Amino acid sequence: MGRLSDSWRKEGCTFEERTLVQRPIFYRHVYRDDSTLAGVIVDYERADDFHYELEEGEWKAFCDRYLMGTDEVSAFKDFFIAHPALFAFEDALDNAGIEYTKVAFY
Repeated sequence: MGRLSDSWRKEGCTFEERTLVQRPIFYRHVYRDDSTLAGVIVDYERADDFHYELEEGEWKAFCDRYLMGTDEVSAFKDFFIAHPALFAFEDALDNAGIEYTKVAFY
């Protein structure tokens, strides 16, 4: 599977500014021209960066299963407080059968 972000750029999607979840983890929404959510990118800004790209339906599946609360940012922060391991997000995606693209920058 190719990078979703490349497809989103080709489609003319808008990438919002990154939101800090917990150092060094950020995330951002990607929107189509009609303002509907195309997907989400979760960025791990470490010496060896890696990023997760999820289509809208996969992000919703993650939120429905793991994020409790009405405020998505606070709920995502709470997820990382409860799951502090380096690959907790990836493990949660894998355990739930949620599809994603992982991009590593070494």
